[in-house]
Amino acid sequence: YVPDMKQKLIAIVGPTATGKSDLAVILGKALNAEIVSADSAQVYRGLNIGSAKITKEEQQGIPHHLLDIVGSETDYNIGMFQEDARKAISEITARKKIPILCGGSGLYVNSVINEGYDLSNSPTSDPESREKWLSLEKERGTGTLYGILKEKYPNRAAKIHPNDYQRILRALEMDSDAEKESRPQWESPYDLHIYGLTMERDLLYRRIEERVDRMFSSGLPEEVSGLLAKGYRPEGNALSALGYKEVLPYLKGEISEETAKETLKKNTRHFAKRQLTWFRRDPRIQWFDVFESGHLQSIANTIISLEKNKFM
Repeated sequence: YVPDMKQKLIAIVGPTATGKSDLAVILGKALNAEIVSADSAQVYRGLNIGSAKITKEEQQGIPHHLLDIVGSETDYNIGMFQEDARKAISEITARKKIPILCGGSGLYVNSVINEGYDLSNSPTSDPESREKWLSLEKERGTGTLYGILKEKYPNRAAKIHPNDYQRILRALEMDSDAEKESRPQWESPYDLHIYGLTMERDLLYRRIEERVDRMFSSGLPEEVSGLLAKGYRPEGNALSALGYKEVLPYLKGEISEETAKETLKKNTRHFAKRQLTWFRRDPRIQWFDVFESGHLQSIANTIISLEKNKFM
């Protein structure tokens, strides 16, 4: 018996539309595992089509965690995710099952799998740090914090009202975390086995475009108007997610459905490119090319034999 043995954790990462969720289910069945979703939009109830959330049927009876856990009243963030995911991993381990972390939100994945990601002291929960920001605002005059945010993170500032101090503080705090944590640290609190899915860029882009077309024909615009009716705010974290923010201008009558669709395709391609760049830096990832391997089942078979040697 080794008292300090680390908990086992398998992670499945890679760009959007490569088949991570399907692979996780195949592995879940073979390895007696449960899945923890690492997706910043899938935590929200009702964000189904635009987040490509796995359906009950597709889950095939394998327990999935951190799907549909918050509603319109919550602006979910990375600190909350880290706490929820690590708790889910511990509970799965306590049930003598293997946790599989699955998703493409690089920051979310890294906050769980890497040491040194203590987000519990972020300004959200640290009144002292929040006090410092606010006294800076007092000292230098109204608009100081918004000015800092605008200078450092113009995209984020564009989504926030200059007087919305809660969200300005959160945006500053979130980005300082992101910045701090973007330095690679490859120590994990877990006995980590991390696998990445990839494919040739043209094929990936084609899959992304087909997926976006399917989202619109499955009723993405109706989903977004339903979410607005349920009280989701256009400027909140949920509707600022990829797949949702692109539809809002269409619903307001500012652009055509075709333009919304093309914008979502373009933004998703860019997102996939960023995901690849992000994950490529991690030397621990064992990569599989989805097309070269033939199909997900053969990738799963390779992983299963690797894992049986390591775990069993």
